Amino acid sequence: MSIEIIKENFQVEEIRGSSELQSLVETEIYLNTNRPDIQDIIWIDGRVEILNTKIIKDKLLINGLIKFNIIYKVMGEEGDIDTLEAAKDFKEEIYIPGIDENMMSNVRANIEYIEYDKNDTKIELRTVVNILGEIQESRTLEIIKEIKGDKDLQTLKERVKYKQIYGREISYADIEETIQVDESKPSIEKVIKFSLEAKEMEVAVVEDKIIVSGETIVTMIYIGDSKINSLKEALPFNHFIEISGAHRDSKGEVKLEVVDGIYEVLEDSQGELRNIDLDIKIKAQGKVYEKVSRDLIVDAYSTKERIELNTEDINIMENIEDIKYEEKIQVEIGIDVLEVLDIQGYTNVVDKRYLDEEIVLEGIIGLNIYYISRESGEIANYNGHFPYKTNIPFQGNYPNLTIDVNPVLDEVNYNIKKDNITVDNDIILDIELNKDRKIHGIVDIGETGDIIDTKDMASITIYIVQKEDKLWDIAKRYNTTMDEILSSNNLASDYEVQVGDKIIIEKKVNLEF
Repeated sequence: MSIEIIKENFQVEEIRGSSELQSLVETEIYLNTNRPDIQDIIWIDGRVEILNTKIIKDKLLINGLIKFNIIYKVMGEEGDIDTLEAAKDFKEEIYIPGIDENMMSNVRANIEYIEYDKNDTKIELRTVVNILGEIQESRTLEIIKEIKGDKDLQTLKERVKYKQIYGREISYADIEETIQVDESKPSIEKVIKFSLEAKEMEVAVVEDKIIVSGETIVTMIYIGDSKINSLKEALPFNHFIEISGAHRDSKGEVKLEVVDGIYEVLEDSQGELRNIDLDIKIKAQGKVYEKVSRDLIVDAYSTKERIELNTEDINIMENIEDIKYEEKIQVEIGIDVLEVLDIQGYTNVVDKRYLDEEIVLEGIIGLNIYYISRESGEIANYNGHFPYKTNIPFQGNYPNLTIDVNPVLDEVNYNIKKDNITVDNDIILDIELNKDRKIHGIVDIGETGDIIDTKDMASITIYIVQKEDKLWDIAKRYNTTMDEILSSNNLASDYEVQVGDKIIIEKKVNLEF
């Protein structure tokens, strides 16, 4: 018997673990005697930057930076508002067993709340940062794609579904734009708050690259004409990420993050401060993959000759389903709002489980509202957190299902009422359902030349199917084939044996001389 083995390599990317923690970051800001004295702090907000990460055995090391923006009333200056900026770095370790330096990390972080104490010389800040660390591993597996031999060689295949990765890259988009304050609003005297947000709108894959269409949301709160004003503008942009091996039939994912943004207020042609010159850098993380379903050969035998199988266990994170789910959450907040200047929000998933054919997610929405108070007519800030629970139907029997969720607070709309404000939150949940599957794969096959002797085997055997028996196992045990058993028992080709079935097994006679 002559056996020919055809092998193939394929690349998979698997989530090896994830964990989250809350980090308490404390710092002190000493007040400069040359600056105006602080009467009252209106708000303190901040933005988290993950500077770098490193993986060592069982640990994810994170270096980050928090940039603070402090808005306050000036002592002795009626209605005057000033700002103070500060920064504090931090380091954290997340314990994730089984990870090592050959894997990749993805870290997301946001500020849950900021507390402060102030005296005449300094401001003490205590900041709670939510950090989620996710570890992925890219592996190249060698599998036997096909075994060629004579008609006596039998092979068993199992079908698996997974994501084959073609590549991932990081690129940076530089956006230089100038926006103008509308004529209906006063010119800029002093900027109180400036923020940027990047959103991906559409992702397309072409040969060797990803094209991402996105927009940068620019928000500014400023003093003009002795009152508080705000503007918000979306700047559309397109960006290319070069990824060798990408093609039109593959899928792409892109995550955008603002890593730097500076502005300069300039005069327009009339000499008024209405032009805002922007220089923004956006980090674009791109990944190209394809959802693949393929048959892997997991067992083989010959009805004529004994063969030796060299096998090993192959662990594959099998992709069960990808779900994009939209959830709308409305919250009512008891604040007296005359005008909303800006709303910033985020969402985290704090618990996820599969129960009674449902994916159950529990999360938190964080909202930061900057507004003009109806009662006082002054600028104010509200920060609050709202829990929510989502039940998503998903039928099937998956006891070891792994649930990975990327929640995005896509849109936030509001309605101002007499003594409260209702906020409608549109949450997009990108859910990836996987199952850790172990396959007993064949690495190599050896011929022994040992011909199987069937002369002492009964001409007909009646076998009673036992628990966990498969037709393949029965055929292999009695040196026959599944087709022959089905034919001898007048069974359909897709019949699955049941416990207690009486199966006729006929002796296979080799007529070759």
